[in-house]
Amino acid sequence: MSTTTPAPPTPGVPETPAIPPGRRPRRSPIAVVLRKELLETFRDKRTVFSVIISPLLITPLMLAVVGGVVSRQVKQERVETLPVGMVGAKEAPSVRDALRGAPGMRFEDVTQAEAEERIRARRLRAAIVLPADSEARMREMREVPVRILVDAGSDTSQAAARRLRDLFTERGRRVIARRLMDQGLSSELASPFAVSEAPLKSGGTGATMMLATFLPYVLVISAIIGGLYAANDLVAGEKERGTLETLLVSRASRRDIVTGKFLAVAAVSLVSSFLSIVGLLIPFYLPIPGLDWMAKADLKLSATAIAVMLFVQLPLAVLGAGLLLAISTFSRNQKEAQTYLSPVLIVVTVAAMLSMFLKAESSRLLALVPVLNAAMALKQALTGTVDVAFVAIAFAASIVYAALAIAFATALFQRESVLLKA
Repeated sequence: MSTTTPAPPTPGVPETPAIPPGRRPRRSPIAVVLRKELLETFRDKRTVFSVIISPLLITPLMLAVVGGVVSRQVKQERVETLPVGMVGAKEAPSVRDALRGAPGMRFEDVTQAEAEERIRARRLRAAIVLPADSEARMREMREVPVRILVDAGSDTSQAAARRLRDLFTERGRRVIARRLMDQGLSSELASPFAVSEAPLKSGGTGATMMLATFLPYVLVISAIIGGLYAANDLVAGEKERGTLETLLVSRASRRDIVTGKFLAVAAVSLVSSFLSIVGLLIPFYLPIPGLDWMAKADLKLSATAIAVMLFVQLPLAVLGAGLLLAISTFSRNQKEAQTYLSPVLIVVTVAAMLSMFLKAESSRLLALVPVLNAAMALKQALTGTVDVAFVAIAFAASIVYAALAIAFATALFQRESVLLKA
C-alpha cells in the first residue's frame, strides 16, 4: 500500500493545525445563536405572515385602496351638486344674477337662522350672507361684503366654502369686465396678469405628493413592527417557556447571546422593511388591476429614491431591533412585554405620523429625532428632494440610538434578577 508523504512546510508561513477526521471547526457562538433564533423565528407562521406575506400584499393593496378612494372622491366632488343657502338674496337681484348658472351649486333662499340650522343638520353645505344694501353697493360700484357660513368641523362644508370663494373670485372678474366695457374700456384692465401653471415634465405630480405623505409612515411602521413577534418571543417567550436557562449555561457568553438575538431581530426587521419597499415597487413595474391610477398619474420612482429608501431602512430596523429586544429582556413574559410595547408603539406611530404634516425640506435638526428622521428621509426620497446631509445625520443618529438600546439590553443580560424573573 502506498502512502502519501506530507509536503514540507513553507519557510516563513505558519502551519495550519490539522483538523482531526470527523471533527468540524467550531463556529462562533454568536453565529450559532443567530442561526438558532432565525430557524425558530421563521417556524412561527405568524412571523412568516407578518414579515414576508403581509408586506408584499398589504402595500400594493393599500395603494389600490387609497388610489381608488381618492379618485372616487375627486370625481364625486366634480359632479356633486352642493346645496348652498343665500341670505338676503331677494334684496340683491344683481348679486343673484351674477351667481346664476354656477356649476355644481344649487342656491336656496333662507334666513340666517334657517341657514345655521340646516348647515348643522347637513341639509345645506354652506350659506352666503349678503348685506341689506347689496343692491345699492352694486349700482354704485362699491365693494359688497359677503360672509360665508360654514361648519368648521365638516369636510364637505369646508369644500363648499372653498368652492364659493372661487366662484365669487371668478364672477367678480366678470362683473368688473362688464363695468369696464360699459365705460368703453378694455376688459383686460381687470386682470393685468394672465397666470397659468406649467408643470415640469421631469417633476412630480399631485399623486407623488400623496404618496410622499403617507408612505413614509407605512414604511417606518413596517420596519419597527416587523421584528415585534421575533423580539417578543426570543427573550420574554423563552423566559415564559423556561428555555432561556439552557442557553445561559452553554459556552456562549452573555454578550454573545444578546448579540446573536439582536442580529436575529434586526434581520427579521430588515426583511420586513425591504419587502415593504418591494411591495411598493411592484405596481410600478407590473400591471395590477386596481393600480392603473398610478400609470395615469404618471408616478415615477428614480433609482436615487429607491437607493435612499433602502439605505434609510437599515438604521431604522437596527434601532427597532435594539429597542424591542431591550423591552423583551426586561419583561417577565410575553404578556408583560406587550404591555410595555403599547406606549412605545404609540410614540413610534406619532413620530412617524408627524412626517405627514412637515415639509420634505425641513430643518436638519429633525434628523436627530428618532423614527421621525427616517420618515422625513423617506419623504425626501419620494419627492426627489434628497438632502444628503440630512440623510447622513439621520443614519448616524439612528445607529447611535440603536447602540444605546443594545448596550441597555446587554446590561440587562448581566443581571440574574432580570433574566430569571419569569
